[in-house]
Amino acid sequence: MSRRRTRPARPLLAPLALAAPLALVAGGLGACADDPVYVPSTAALEFTPGDEAEPATAQLVLPIRLETEKEATARADRAAELGVEVPYVTRDDLDLSLEWRIRNLDPDPGIAFIDVNGANEFFAYVPLAFVEDPEEEETPPPLCGNVPLEIAGNGGRSGVFQEDLLAEASLDLELITRGGVSPFAALLMVDESLTEFDAGGAALPRDAFASLVRFDVDFRADRHMTLEFEVRARDHRNLLHDDLADAPPDELTQFAPADFAPPPPPAP
Repeated sequence: MSRRRTRPARPLLAPLALAAPLALVAGGLGACADDPVYVPSTAALEFTPGDEAEPATAQLVLPIRLETEKEATARADRAAELGVEVPYVTRDDLDLSLEWRIRNLDPDPGIAFIDVNGANEFFAYVPLAFVEDPEEEETPPPLCGNVPLEIAGNGGRSGVFQEDLLAEASLDLELITRGGVSPFAALLMVDESLTEFDAGGAALPRDAFASLVRFDVDFRADRHMTLEFEVRARDHRNLLHDDLADAPPDELTQFAPADFAPPPPPAP
């Protein structure tokens, strides 16, 4: 296993010009495979603070086309060679970023938080699944986010979770689930140079690291605010359907990742 190092301090969110609208691109016909496309959320999230207010939530699933017979055969052969399950959508297939825009509907300035979790085709990361006693145990952090964002009264702010951060999130999800690493440890380390890790006794190489295919977004604030977001993808294998979210459901891969539950602690 490559040596892992402590995550250095770095900005999680790169600013975007507030006046620039979120881009909406309707498919990749006639475009290079590396030209970015945008998959928008279906609706804006709206959060109104209150004593019992739960975060506003949204889920965005990437519209991945069906796997061809040739691809499935090659993947099965690779899985047999490695002795581990090989994903259809690998981390190297897609460069992903998540662009967002917050609007403060209150005249007073406020603080907002965006938490990004999600799933690959095998497992979903649910931080609360790692907590048995909420009063005694700390909830693990999200894959991305949980940074206080200052929003001016009647103002707004835009930003992006960049490609390197979401690539790290994809790998963190693999380490937490198939690698059996504590989420606290996985999310505090930088693994960008990792070329393989142990997955239940078998070496899982980089070309078998799974990509995020689903984004679970939580939004909360101390003022009345809204959030819009979209996923920007550079697709190196033409995995995204040309019609994106408008594609017929029977032409899209219906992933069914399981909520990952950590193994119980060993008996005393």
